[in-house]
Amino acid sequence: MPRLGEARALRNRLLMVISWPLLILLAASMVADYRAALSIADEAYDNALTGTVVALVTRLERDDDDKDIEVDIPPAADEILRSDALDKVQYVVFDNREKVIAGDAELLQLPRPEVANRSILQDATVGKRAVRTASYRYESPRMTATVIVAETTLKRRRAANRILATIFWPNLLLIAAALLLVYFGVRYALKPLDVLGRHIAARGPSDFSPIEETGVPAEAGPLVRAINRLLQHLGRAGRAQQAFLSNAAHQLRTPLAGLQTQLELAVEVLPAEARPRIERLRESTGRLVHFTNQMLALARSSSEGALISDYRPVDLAALLEDAASDLLDDALAKHIDLGFETAPAWVLGSRWMLREVLANLIDNAIAYTPAGGRVTVRCGHREEEGVFVEVEDDGPGIPESERSRVFERFYRGGSEGVPGTGLGLAIVKEVADRHAAEVLINSGSQGTGTCVRVVFPQAPAATPPTA
Repeated sequence: MPRLGEARALRNRLLMVISWPLLILLAASMVADYRAALSIADEAYDNALTGTVVALVTRLERDDDDKDIEVDIPPAADEILRSDALDKVQYVVFDNREKVIAGDAELLQLPRPEVANRSILQDATVGKRAVRTASYRYESPRMTATVIVAETTLKRRRAANRILATIFWPNLLLIAAALLLVYFGVRYALKPLDVLGRHIAARGPSDFSPIEETGVPAEAGPLVRAINRLLQHLGRAGRAQQAFLSNAAHQLRTPLAGLQTQLELAVEVLPAEARPRIERLRESTGRLVHFTNQMLALARSSSEGALISDYRPVDLAALLEDAASDLLDDALAKHIDLGFETAPAWVLGSRWMLREVLANLIDNAIAYTPAGGRVTVRCGHREEEGVFVEVEDDGPGIPESERSRVFERFYRGGSEGVPGTGLGLAIVKEVADRHAAEVLINSGSQGTGTCVRVVFPQAPAATPPTA
């Protein structure tokens, strides 16, 4: 049994299985028709040749007083006998002593008939010419004589070529028509499988809903049911993984947040000489909390951890303000002007994943914007592109050569002096892909800084979708 990777396409297999026997059958039919037509033509020519030799036999004469045999062939009859437009016709009449009575002596080299008073047809060669012969050995009480008529085979070959041409072209057209009918017939018969394939290909990577069996051919039913069972198992595995990640996030965040709080309290009560070490420990714990949260967010937003059933209508304006409020203290600490320009914007998606997008974009902008700078967060809807959110800052910006790489996990480019994990934009790209959105990185409106824009082209309007 061939491996799946080596198996031919079903359409090609059907075409091969049907076409080759059909071609062999048509070829055999053409050979049979050719031989039958050629046999009929040869029979007609053989009958004419037999008639000639019998006519010559009937012209044999012998008088009672004369021992020699004569052939009564008028000159006009001899001329008519030899006057063939294509073939050369010869004859010879000789007695039992091989004395030539009439005709061409060179035909004496031809085989003699072994049976008396019967016409014998044979293929032979005279010189270098192929001939068809009819011979007749006449025996009676009064005389014994042999008549041989030889005719070249030009008319026969010409007739064979005409028969072949007459049979070949109609059969060739018949073969071509049959192959076309088979090809289009197979395509039409397999069209439901093409529709099924396009339906499956259009599904998202996390759509584990069962495939509808309506309109599926009966032969493909077991395959569809097997795929549905597989989707059911994958859905259960995805939900189990999602539950695990959610539990892990909760179980990790709680003790890490408690540890960070305890370290902050310890800094206030410890002696001054011990505070630097605790302060460094608190900063390290803060980075650990941030890194853990981003790792969990990245895992949950990936196609392996997220389920399409989590998608609901989301108000991006409200979500933007909610995400930015958590980072307002960080912006105030750096004296950064964190502004909002919101307009009604709704998308169908996962609320917590979209919140991670906004939180990471705003956190990155605050981290890379120098003290006293400006960060602006916008959302809205435009007819020509759809719903969008963007975060603009007046920081150092991202060089064009690095804009295609900043979405790689743990890639930080030339930002080693800024605290971070290199996962923020990777999470943004992952979530954008999950929502069929596009992430664009450009320079700020003043030609400096960075503007990261996420566009959701699938959103039809700036109003909440109806359930």
